[in-house]
Amino acid sequence: MGAFGHQGTVDHAVHKCPPAAVASFVPALRRPMAWLLDIDGTLVLTDEIYLSVFAELLRPYGYEVDLAWYMENVHGKNDREVFSHLFPDATEDELQRLSVQKDACFREKARLLGMKSLAGLPEALALAKREGVRCIAVSNAPRAACECALQCLKDTIAAADVIDGLVVGAECLRPKPFPDPYLVAMELIGRSPSECIVFEDSGSGVASAVAAGVAAVIGIRSSLSDSDLRRQGATVTVVDWRAVDAKLLNSVC
Repeated sequence: MGAFGHQGTVDHAVHKCPPAAVASFVPALRRPMAWLLDIDGTLVLTDEIYLSVFAELLRPYGYEVDLAWYMENVHGKNDREVFSHLFPDATEDELQRLSVQKDACFREKARLLGMKSLAGLPEALALAKREGVRCIAVSNAPRAACECALQCLKDTIAAADVIDGLVVGAECLRPKPFPDPYLVAMELIGRSPSECIVFEDSGSGVASAVAAGVAAVIGIRSSLSDSDLRRQGATVTVVDWRAVDAKLLNSVC
């Protein structure tokens, strides 16, 4: 495990303060850097749902999907990349139908099973909202699945409305691991790379962020190790959002 394991849970309880206390408020962050947020494995834990989806979807085609297969063939990749590799002779229409079928299955399973957010995320988003941090989601997942995940967060976490935009890799010229999705996100929020921190859990996502030239990449160890994420260029890594506090954020930017 990396040197930036659990840093302790941050108490973000909000207390009512008299006007004098509000007037003397000092921001916890030296620089309110914008946060560019991957979704799957970074904000919500969806690998278990996707594993079930791909197992069900691909069984008729002779694929036996287990966790090792999923991590090698699906994790961090976009639909076109996954399905064109599995079905090299498929037409564009056939690839699109597989993607739509997979997406519908994901939404149904997510509705039935729910989506679990990573530990510490409510407190981290509350910190971002309190400090005036601009947040935007950037994902290789299809738009419908991304919107489903973000809506689940907004239904369960009060501060999740701080995430006020979404960039989908498949809708860019090139998806992750190319820098395009993060470059598009920065253009949408009007921030330069030096003003942005990326939060990612996959190797392709970290590589994308590094290629986009952002100030720092914080790797979330929900599925990859510290060494795997650092190998792709992560600045630091954490187990989950409980370690993402003002001290850590100030240390990377």
